[in-house]
Amino acid sequence: MTDILEKIRKPSLFILLLILNFRFLFTVVLNDRVEILSVLTIVFFLLSFDYSTIRKEYVYCLGIFILISAFDFTKYKLNVLTPLIVMQCVSTFSLKEYLRFNIIILGTTVIGMLLVFGTGHITQSDVFSFIRIRNDFGYGHPNIAMIYYWGLFMSVLLYCYISKYRNFIWLLLGGFLLISIYLYLETDSRSFIFAVFTFSLVLIYYNLRKRSVKDYRIGYSRYVLYALPVLFTALTLYFGIFASEYPKINILFSTRPSLYHELLAGLTPLQYLLGTSAFDYIIIDSTYMHLLFEAGILLFVYFIWLYYFAMKNIVRQQNFIVIAVMVSFLVYGLMESLLLFCVIIGNNLFWVLMYRYRYGIEEGFDTEQKLLDE
Repeated sequence: MTDILEKIRKPSLFILLLILNFRFLFTVVLNDRVEILSVLTIVFFLLSFDYSTIRKEYVYCLGIFILISAFDFTKYKLNVLTPLIVMQCVSTFSLKEYLRFNIIILGTTVIGMLLVFGTGHITQSDVFSFIRIRNDFGYGHPNIAMIYYWGLFMSVLLYCYISKYRNFIWLLLGGFLLISIYLYLETDSRSFIFAVFTFSLVLIYYNLRKRSVKDYRIGYSRYVLYALPVLFTALTLYFGIFASEYPKINILFSTRPSLYHELLAGLTPLQYLLGTSAFDYIIIDSTYMHLLFEAGILLFVYFIWLYYFAMKNIVRQQNFIVIAVMVSFLVYGLMESLLLFCVIIGNNLFWVLMYRYRYGIEEGFDTEQKLLDE
């Protein structure tokens, strides 16, 4: 039975990612929830799940999640469950193979959407008395379109980085930058351009340091990298609590802090532990608010724990590309709830990388030694 499960895991994972992508297209793009896709998601979660390498702390985390959900279950708690399951499904797969699955599905969808919708529908909004003209590329909202593209870009980039095409990485980065500028001009997605800017800044900084310092090793900046999720969560909570005192920040972030304030004002002490159902009626565009309050502080601590040890291993390998990818996702999460929006399968990349690096199983990114061996 075990041998049979192992043989069907690979095709099951591809089908699982494909089903999640179809759920995104039907639910978000076509606004038509297809229940059979939800059933198929559960089936292929079970078929692609790696039962042989499951860890005790992972079991404890799932157990806590089930207990918490029993007290106050909402559909939003599934947003926490999905990435937890996906990262275990991918845990022992070749990362190159997983990235290839992502690229095939995301790339095919992007090409199809461009052929059918082009730049999509035009939306308008007011910011600082200026009219923002935005195209959604058919995805229903410009920010959703850019989240989708970001997952594709990062998957292609990392696939190139661990393959024989690594020498073309800077050419690829230049192409992505030009495409990103075009996409920003079309969508006016500030969260997207903020992520692009952060990714570029981190990559340039560490590469300049490597070129200017002989045998450079990441120094004190690693402590900033370790603390980023806690820092971003603290900033989100601060501006949520004191939203009325920072009106310009509130407008710049499209009144998100005011919504954070509304959510925080209605929480009881028990909901900090067990999570809240307030996401059913308050739209919160913040990964950190969702992580902290969808399922409670205990699962948030598990996320911080995974991230901290994962980043330590990434820093140990001096993987500047991977550091830039992880930081860009974290920064993106300040203005979007994308880290938990896992039907956009490119977002799962953040969780997969974090899980694999936490347990030191990602040897594929030790590319310098690998290329020497080849």
